[in-house]
Order: sequence, then C-alpha cells, then structure tokens
Amino acid sequence: MSTAATLRGAAVKRIVFGTDFSPVAERAATYARGLALSFSASVDVVHVFDTDVYLDDAEPRLRTLDDRLGVRSEKLEALAKMFSAEGLRTRTELPVERPSWSGLLKAAEKEEADLIVVATRSKAQLKRVFVGSTVEELIRQAPQPVLTVGPRVLAAPDGPLEFKRIVYATDFSPEAEKAAQATLLFAERGKASLHVCHVIDCRANVEERPTAGDVRTHLEGLLAGSSLGAYDCELEVTYGAPAESILAVAEKVKADLIVMGPRKHSFWLTHVKRGVTLEVLARATCPVLTVH
Repeated sequence: MSTAATLRGAAVKRIVFGTDFSPVAERAATYARGLALSFSASVDVVHVFDTDVYLDDAEPRLRTLDDRLGVRSEKLEALAKMFSAEGLRTRTELPVERPSWSGLLKAAEKEEADLIVVATRSKAQLKRVFVGSTVEELIRQAPQPVLTVGPRVLAAPDGPLEFKRIVYATDFSPEAEKAAQATLLFAERGKASLHVCHVIDCRANVEERPTAGDVRTHLEGLLAGSSLGAYDCELEVTYGAPAESILAVAEKVKADLIVMGPRKHSFWLTHVKRGVTLEVLARATCPVLTVH
C-alpha cells in the first residue's frame, strides 16, 4: 500500500500505536487517541515482545514466557479500553518478534496503517523507541509516517486533536513533496499556522553556502509548485546546526508539531548519521512526524 497516496486523499483511517507501557508511552497514547478521534480512525494497540530484550528485564526470572505474555496481554486490554471508551474501533496485538521494530512494521503492514504512533525515552535511551526497538530503524523502514512523542512532550488534551502551529523542515529534494502532503493534511485539519523551515548548515564551507535571500527565493518557487502552494506559509530560513536551528524555530513559534523529511535524500541520510533526527526527537517539546 502506498501511504503517500493515502495521505494525498486527506485521510488517516488506521493508526498503529506501539507501546512499552512506560510513562512516556502513556503520553503517546493520548496523541494516538486524539488523532483517531479527529480522523474517526481505528487504533491497533501493539506491544512487541522481544525475547532478547526481556531476558534481562526487571520481572522475576521464575516467570515463564507464557506468564510474561499474559501480564502484557492484560496491560494491552486495559489500554485498549481507553480507546474503546471514546467509541473508537480498537484491536490489540502482542507479537513475539525480534527486532522489535520489525514486529511493529509487520503489524502496520497487516492493518494497512496510515500512521504509526510511538514514544521515545530519554536521550541516553534513544536507540529504543519501544521495547527494544531502534528508533532510527523504525523511521528508516516504515513506509508510513511515524509520529514520535519524546520525553519532553506533554500529554495531548482530551478530545479530537488538531495541530495549530506546525514547523515543516525541508531540504528541497524531490521526495520532500511526500512530507509536504502529510504536513498539509494536518495543517488544513487544524487550520494551523504553517512555518516552512530550511537550515543553511553552518558547518558547510563558506564558499558553498547559499545566501538566505537565494534560499528564500528558491523556497518560494518550490512551494508555489507543491501541494503547499495554496497554503499561507511563513518561511523560516536560518543559519546554524540543523537540529538546534529546527528546535529554535519550533520554540519561537510555539510549535505543537514538527514535520521532518525526507529520509531517502541528502537531508535525511546526512543528518541521521550526524544524529540530527535523534537529537530533535530527544529534545523537542512537541511530537515529531517523520515522513519519506
């Protein structure tokens, strides 16, 4: 299934929410719930049991695998009641899979999900997004957009969720149109103020750096021909280190959503290697949507 095509149709019909039952995952659940209410979407609540991870967990070693799966099944059902109490169509899944991100992706593929929602923990634990998953692998491999709720993000308010101030970071690559489509979907639904951000990396050679004026002109031209062309966007062109600059723009405009992409071109591959995406996920005070 082409998720980009689904988003182009302005619809999020199926959400997969991955949880490890941690406090930050509880906050992520409020975003899955709010978006499901906003889009009248179904929610598949998934906990992937990675046997490699749970060999060293805090549970008593006398418990059998069936015992441990039983405990998690009870937790899943309790969590699912939070969604069903709102009238949402809800399912639960408890796959035994390793690595964990693979189990989540399989669940998302089976359910033909339009969106994956997960939580990250502290910066020191960023290689785990839920129950041993690697956040970089999840956002690299998922064909769906991934909404990540970091450790500094507060719970979403009750009721349908609409984002009101969105920062969309772009690198001008052709694939950025896919991220623009997802950005537009959420911006239109919430009638949000939309800030399109491009960072001129201060680490590049001075001779290779474009001027802010040239970048702004180029950005205006690209936006005019993109799905965001008819939307009233504020342009944010800055010099600096990418992660710090994106976070600074988000803080300045009090963003409640950051959209980053694409993953398969220069912005993504370069910046993931340098830790920019992980840095934004760790430090953002709002959810981050990653799209390729």
